[in-house]
This record gives sequence, C-alpha cells and structure tokens, in this order.
Amino acid sequence: MTRRGAGSGEARDQPASPRALLPRAARRRDRLTGLLFLSVLLAAGCATAPQRPVSRRDQFPLDPREELMGPFSEETLRGCAALTEGNAQAAEAAFAAAPSGDSRRLAAEIGRIEAVILQGRAAEILPTCEKLLAAGDPTLPLLVACAEARFRSGNAIDGLALYRRALARAPDRPGLGHRAEELRLAARDHLLARARTSAEAKQWSRSRAAIKEAIALSPESAELRAAAGDIEREAGEKAAALLRYREAVEMEPRNPAVLEKTAKLALDLGEYAVAVSTFERLARIDPSFAPRAADARLAFRVANWPAAERQAARASRLTRADAAELLWWMVPEVREARVVSGAIASDAVSRRDSRAVTRAAALGLLEVDQETHRVNPDAHLSVPAAAKMLVRLFVILKPPSGDIPCLQKSVPGSLSNAEAVRLAQGCGLMNKQESPGVSGPAFLRALDRARSLVEGGGVR
Repeated sequence: MTRRGAGSGEARDQPASPRALLPRAARRRDRLTGLLFLSVLLAAGCATAPQRPVSRRDQFPLDPREELMGPFSEETLRGCAALTEGNAQAAEAAFAAAPSGDSRRLAAEIGRIEAVILQGRAAEILPTCEKLLAAGDPTLPLLVACAEARFRSGNAIDGLALYRRALARAPDRPGLGHRAEELRLAARDHLLARARTSAEAKQWSRSRAAIKEAIALSPESAELRAAAGDIEREAGEKAAALLRYREAVEMEPRNPAVLEKTAKLALDLGEYAVAVSTFERLARIDPSFAPRAADARLAFRVANWPAAERQAARASRLTRADAAELLWWMVPEVREARVVSGAIASDAVSRRDSRAVTRAAALGLLEVDQETHRVNPDAHLSVPAAAKMLVRLFVILKPPSGDIPCLQKSVPGSLSNAEAVRLAQGCGLMNKQESPGVSGPAFLRALDRARSLVEGGGVR
C-alpha cells in the first residue's frame, strides 16, 4: 500500500501501520479511550502523595502528603500548590478549609503547621504539634515540621531531638542532616549561654547541668571544656576546674588562654608538675611566659622542702632571718665554710634559726650593728642588704678562675649600699627595681644565678 505525501507531488512507498488498516470510526474510538486513560493517570498522580517531593526534597517545608495515601481533598491539593509557590498565607487558608471528616485530614494538618511556621507564628502551632505527635507513628513531614516549630519558638534542644528522629527514619536525606547539624550547633550555643547565665546567678547545679548537656552535644569542643572549668573555678571547685581545663588542653594543646588558666590553677593547687609542663608549653608559644615557667620550676623545686625553708622561699617579702635560712639550705659552702673570726649577734642566739643567722653574720653575709651587736633577724631584707649578701657570696663560692668577670675586680672588703646594688645588678643577680624589699622567689633566682656564674667561670 502507498501513501502520497501531501503537497509533494510525488508518491512514496511506505509500509502501512496496523492502525491505518482500521476503519476510521474505530480509530476515533481508540483515540478517545487513550485520552480517557491518560486523564485518569494524571488525576491519580495529583491525588496521591509522591514518594519524593518534586523540589527541595530535603528542606523544610516538606510535602505534607509524603508517606500518606491519597486521594486528598481539593483544599489539600490547593494548599500544597500554594506552599510550592511560597504563598504561606493562602496555603494556611486552604489547609484549614479541608474537610474535617476526611480520613486524610492529617496531610492538611501537617500543611497548616508548615504554613503557620513560615509566617513566623511557630509558638502558636506547638499545641497542634504535640497532639499529632502523640496520636501515633508520625510521618517524616510531621517530625520535621514540629522540629522547626520547636526550634523557631526558642527550643533548639527539643527541635534537634525531633530532627534526629526524622533522620533515623530517613537517613538518606542529606538536607535534613545538614539542618540537624545547624540545630545541634544552635542547641550547644543555647546551653552554653544558659550555663553562663546560671553561673552568674550562682546557680551552680543548673549551670553544671547545662554545660554537661552542651558537652554531650559537642564532645569534641575544647571551648565547652574550658567553659566548664570556668564554672567550677567560679564555684570554688578548683580541682574539678583543673580537670576540665586539662581536658580542654588535650583537645586544643596550643590555645594560650586555656594553657594559662591551666598552669595558674595547677600552681595554685600545688600541682607543680602540671604547672611546669604547661608553662613551658606556653613559653614555647609565647616567649614572654618564660619567667612564669622559671617560677613554676622553682615552686616545684621547693615543694618538698622543710616547712621553714618552703615558707621563706614563697615569701612575698623576706626577713633577714629568712634569707639566712635559704643560704644555709641552698648553699653547702655556707654551711661548710670555716669561720676564723666574725661578729657575734646577740639577738640571734636563742632563736630556732640561730644556726643559720649566726653563720650568715659570722661570714659577713649579714651585717651586725657594731654598737648594739644586733643583726635584727626579723627586719625585712632591704635591697642593699640583699645585694651585699649576694656579692659577698662570691668570696665563699670561690670560682675556679679566681674571679667573676661581671664584677671586673675582686670583691672589696667594705661595700657601700649603692656599690653593692650596682654590682649585683651588673651580674644579673637583681633587677632594677624600686621595691624596698626582696621576695623569696627573687632571692632564690639570685642564688641560682650566682651559682651558674661561678660554675660557668663567670660567663653571663
């Protein structure tokens, strides 16, 4: 059979289709049947919930019909269309008008929740959420909608809990996972703020509970551990605070602020090994902490000394007797030096520390008043007196080279106050300071410095 191409003027041989062999009436009937079948398919597609929303599948608002069987009322379909177009007000009106007796009313209720939230009235819809969540196994859109309602009404923690239920139901929805992570961080920050507010009000139990919950949400956060340490420190629980600070340092070992808090608190608690290691780590990051590291090492060193020597070493201002006690304890040469002749201090004979004080006086390290024969052991050690003691100590230490280059000459028999201070400062034994007294740590550092100058042949 042949068909003539219209307007071509040529005949073309074409195979006849089976449909072309049918009578014209039969062909018209088949066409009507096909159109009717197509319209039924389209109607069924609009009336049943899609397995996956067409757009923004993982983001709020989800299609409220998801996981529900249709067909749905015309009002519900209008509400879905309005949601898709971004018209939340029209969507709310359409969902609210859905027949109340409809067994598929749940889709309209979920849609109405979403529409109300989108209009900024999340708190208003919470009772509806609670009612529907308690009614049975909630659908994914209901979980997500109520999670958003809780979060947007100020309850990030409960919102996160519902998002996690949603993710357990649909773990293959990355958009929901991203949103849950946003809520996790928001809940963490909310709990941290609550913990700090409670701490300011000295509500320690509430503060601890909030920071504990925040840490549970973000166990990887060094900031939260440090905040927990701050709370314990403010509550007076220094040991618990140090534990939290050390946890923070383990997570973030180069955070200067947390390192400093850890080191200072460890020093305060007598955890000298922790204080030394932490201050030394700080000094490697910031050299300005080197003196603090040296102080920590010194504190570690004196921690097990006898009570009197330990108290003198930590004194904010030494007495003359304290200085003599430290000399006796730290410098074996002072204990072993032979005394040929020396001044006798009458006010040092009956004291507990008389051995140290009388030895310092006999060696000329402490000056005795020639008229009263008193050494005044309980008077504070002045800077000039400390300088004379330190410079004269070189005579007893006897460097191998025979002299100390920083002195530029042998130690004179008599020293003025000004000359003694100048020599002590020139050798690095004392800082240029205006303080009238000398602290125990400063005196110990000076003794260490004198020892290093002697053993190093005077090299500074």
